[in-house]
Amino acid sequence: MNDEDLRDLFAGLALMGLLADEGGSLLTNNGEKYVAEYCYILANAMIEAKYAESVSEPEEGITAIKPKRKRSANVPATNS
Repeated sequence: MNDEDLRDLFAGLALMGLLADEGGSLLTNNGEKYVAEYCYILANAMIEAKYAESVSEPEEGITAIKPKRKRSANVPATNS
C-alpha cells in the first residue's frame, strides 16, 4: 500500500468517525465538500505523524521499567 492509498484509507476512516460521532448532522450543516476537505486534512496529519521522528523523553522513574519477555522454544503443545 503506497502513501496515496493510505491517505485515502485514513480519509475514509476519518469520515466514518465524523459521521458516527455527529450522526449525519455534520453533512447537513456544513456540506459534503467541507466534510471531504476536512477528512483529507485529518488524513494528511496522520501521514505526517506516521513519518515524524519521535521525540522520546529520558527514561526516568517507575515508567521507565519495562518487563522483559522471555520466550521459550520448548513450549509443550496444548490439547484443545
